[in-house]
Amino acid sequence: MLAFSPLIYRDLFHASDVGTMKVNEIANLADVSPDTVRFYNREGLLRPRKDPRNGYNLYNSEDLWRLRFVRVANKLGFNLREVKVILSHGTEGGLAGSDLKELFTDRLCRLDQELKELKRLRDDMKTTVQVWRQMPDGAPNGHSVQEFSRAPTSVYA
Repeated sequence: MLAFSPLIYRDLFHASDVGTMKVNEIANLADVSPDTVRFYNREGLLRPRKDPRNGYNLYNSEDLWRLRFVRVANKLGFNLREVKVILSHGTEGGLAGSDLKELFTDRLCRLDQELKELKRLRDDMKTTVQVWRQMPDGAPNGHSVQEFSRAPTSVYA
C-alpha cells in the first residue's frame, strides 16, 4: 500500500462499497466532471463494465478509488503515463517494488528542482520590488519593467 499524508489519505479512501454507478454518479462522488471520467476511461485508467441492457458504463467502488487516486497523483505532480505505471503496480505485469520506489524518488527530485526554481523566481521578484520602491514615485516605469522581463536574475544584482 502506498503511503500518503492524512489529507490525501482522506480523499483517497472514502470509497466504501457504493454499488454500481453511472458516469454522472461517479463524477459527483469524485468531484470531477463526467468528461473527466470519460477521458480517464478512454485512457484505460478505469475499468467499468457495460450494462448489457443499454450499453452504459457502470462503475464500482474500485473505479471510484482509481479515479480519486488519479486526482491525488496529479496533485503530487505525476503525469498520466506515470499514473498508469503506478496503477499497474500490483497487477499482472506491474512494476516491482524497487521500480515503484525509483519512480517516486525521481518525482521527488523533480519536485525539489521545481521548488528551487520557484524560490529563485520569488527572490528575483522580491529584489525587483525593492528596486521599484526606491524609484522616485515608488512604482516601476516602462524601462524597469522591460529590464525585468529580459533578465530578472541579473538586472538588479
